[in-house]
Amino acid sequence: MSEYNEKDMIHYFDNCATTRVDDDIVEVLAQYHTTKYFNPSARSSFSLGIANDVALAREKAAKSLGATTTEIIFTSGGTESNNLAILGSLRAKRGNVVTTLAEHSSAYNTVTELTNRGYEVRYANVLSDGRIDAEDFVSKVDSETVLACFMHVNNETGAINDIRRINTLVKAKNHKTVTFSDGVQAVGKIPVNLRYLGVDLYSFSGHKIHCSKGIGGLYVKNGVRLAATVFGGGQERGLRSGTEYVGGIVALSLAILKSQNLLESNSRSFENYKNIIRQSLSKIPDWKENCANDVSPAIMSLAFADIKGEVLLHMLEKYDIIVGTGSACSSKNKQSRIAKAIGLDSNYAEGVLRISFSKYNTQTEVELLAEKLAECVAQLRKTMLG
Repeated sequence: MSEYNEKDMIHYFDNCATTRVDDDIVEVLAQYHTTKYFNPSARSSFSLGIANDVALAREKAAKSLGATTTEIIFTSGGTESNNLAILGSLRAKRGNVVTTLAEHSSAYNTVTELTNRGYEVRYANVLSDGRIDAEDFVSKVDSETVLACFMHVNNETGAINDIRRINTLVKAKNHKTVTFSDGVQAVGKIPVNLRYLGVDLYSFSGHKIHCSKGIGGLYVKNGVRLAATVFGGGQERGLRSGTEYVGGIVALSLAILKSQNLLESNSRSFENYKNIIRQSLSKIPDWKENCANDVSPAIMSLAFADIKGEVLLHMLEKYDIIVGTGSACSSKNKQSRIAKAIGLDSNYAEGVLRISFSKYNTQTEVELLAEKLAECVAQLRKTMLG
C-alpha cells in the first residue's frame, strides 16, 4: 500500500510508454468485438459493411496525416511498422544504411540485424539534446546508401528532428535512397503533415495517443515499393497479411483526429507543467533538462547527478506518482543507449528521469509531482552525504 493516496488516484506521467484509452475508444473497440465482429474479407453482406468501415477509417486517418488512402497500411503497432519499413524497403542485396545511435530499439535493433545480412550500417552523430546532427548524417550518405533511417521525435529526450530538411538533403545526395522516419512519438503530439515532410516511409502507433495496444500504421509514399515480411491472405495491399483488427483500425482513425484537434491546447498546458517542475527544481543543485528547445511539449527529460533514476522512480511511486526513466522497450538495460549517444556525463547518465504528459494530467497533480520530485532528490542527496 502506498504511503500517499489522494482519492485512490494514480498520477500517471509515463505517457510515452503507453496511454490511458479514451472511454469512447473503448466503446468503439467493444462494438467491433461484440456486434460488428465480422471478418472484412469474408463474402457476406455483413462483412462487406465491415470492409466499408475499414475503408472509411483509412480515409480519415490518411486525411488527418496529409496522405492518401493508398498510402496507409495498418499494422499491429510501431514495432511492426518499423520492421516492415526497414526490412521491406531493402530490395537491393547490398549497400549501406545510415541511421543514428539514438533511434528507438525497434528501429535500432532491426538496423543492427542488417549487418548479419551483408549490409553496412553507418551511424551519424546526435547532439547533446538528442537531435540528429544533420550535416554528419548526410555526410554518410553516398551512391550505395539504400536506406536512411531517422526518427521524428526522440522517445527519451523529446528532441524534434527537422526531418523535412534531412529528407531533402538525403534525396539531393542520392535520390534513390529510401527515407524512413519513426513518428511514433510525433503523431498526436506535434503537427504532422506527411506530404509536407516528404519522407518515403513513416510509422505511428495507437497506444501512444489514447487508443488500444495492438494497432498502428505505416505510411508508404505512393511509388515506393515494399516487400512483404508477413505472408498469407494478402490484406493491406499484400504487405501485412492477416485478418484486420477492425475495431483497432476504426479506433485509431478516431484517436488520430482527436489528438490533432487538441494539439494547441495540450501544448499550452504541457509547457505550463514544465515550468512548474522547473520552478520546483530551481532550488535543487546538479540537475539538467536534457532537451529544452525544439522539443516535444509532451516530453520532459531530466538528469540528476549521482542519483539513480530508477531509485527516484520507485520513491515517487510511494506517492502514487508514475514516471519513466527512458524507453519502456529498453527497460532491461541498466544504462540508456541514448544517454550515451548524447554524451551525457557519466555522473548524470544513470540519473535520467522521463516525464511525459497527456490530456488527462492536471495542474494540481503536476504541482504534486514537482513538490515530491524535489523532496525525493533532496532526500537522496542528504542520504548520500550522511
